[in-house]
Amino acid sequence: MSVDDIREFLIDCLAHPANADKQAALGQWLQQSEANRTLYAELKQLWDATENMPVIPFDKEQGWQALSQQISGTSAHVVELKREIASSTREEAPGVTAPFLRRYRWLAAACFPLFLVASYLIWQKVEQPVTIHAAIKNTLSLPDGSSIQLQPGTVIKYDPAFANRRVSLTQGAADFSISPDEKRTFIVQLPRSTVTVLGTQFNVNVSGTTEKVVVQEGKVRLTTLTDTLILTKGLAGQVTKGGKLLQPKLSFTNEEAGTVATALSEFYLVNITLPDSTFRKKKITANFQNMSASEVQQVLNAILEQ
Repeated sequence: MSVDDIREFLIDCLAHPANADKQAALGQWLQQSEANRTLYAELKQLWDATENMPVIPFDKEQGWQALSQQISGTSAHVVELKREIASSTREEAPGVTAPFLRRYRWLAAACFPLFLVASYLIWQKVEQPVTIHAAIKNTLSLPDGSSIQLQPGTVIKYDPAFANRRVSLTQGAADFSISPDEKRTFIVQLPRSTVTVLGTQFNVNVSGTTEKVVVQEGKVRLTTLTDTLILTKGLAGQVTKGGKLLQPKLSFTNEEAGTVATALSEFYLVNITLPDSTFRKKKITANFQNMSASEVQQVLNAILEQ
C-alpha cells in the first residue's frame, strides 16, 4: 500500500471500531510485522489525544520543509512521497460528522512526518537483500515456487524480487527443491564455488573451508574459478579451501561394514544404518557410485544379509 493508502486504512479502522470487517482486516495487517504494530500504536495514541482538540490549519509545505531539514540526501522516492501527500485532499462527504473531521485533520497533520519517514525507511529496507539466519530447522519458500529446507546455523541471502533466481549461502547446510524453468537457471552462490541448476533436488553444505554438493534428483553444474563438474543423481562434489573440485569415490574393497556406513552417512548427509550391530565388523566389497541415499541403504542391507 502507498503512504496515502496506509493512512486512510488506519484512520478508517480507528473511526469504525465496531465494524467487524474493518477490524479483521486491521488484525491481519498488524500480524504482518512488528513495524506495523508499532506504527498503529503510535497513531492510536494520536487519535485518542485529538478527540477534543479544535480545528487548526496545517501548512503542508511548511511541514515538509521542516521535515526536509531532518532528512539528509533526499531521494527521488522521498520527493515523490512529498508530491503525493501535498496534492492529496479529503472532501467533506455527506454523513461525516464535524468531530470526526476535526480528529481526521489533527491526525493527518500530526502523522504526516511519521508516515513520510516510515515509508522512506520501509522503501530503503525493501531494496536490500533478504538475509536469513536459521536458528532452527526451517523451510523457506521462494517466489519462483522453489523451496529450501534450512538446517540450524545456516545463513542464506537473496533478492526479495527474485528476478535472477539466485541465492547466496555463506555457511550451514540446506536441501534445495528447485522449480523447473526452461528460460531461467537457478544459481546457488557459495563462498568458493557456484551451483547452477535447471530443475533438481540437491543438498549444499558449507562447513568451515569445505563446500559440498550432493544431488538427489536431476543435474547441477558445480563451478569454481578453475574447474567445472557436472553432477547427476547420486553424485556429489566437494570444494576444498583452495577452490579445488573433488569428486569422492564410493567404492570400497574389503572394508568393515561399520566404516562403510559411516563414510556413506558423511557423504550423503543422512544416517546410513546397518540391519544389525553385529554386522559392523563384517568385511564387504561394493561400489555405490551413481546411487541415491535410499538406493545405497537398500544395496547395503542386501549385501550384509546375504
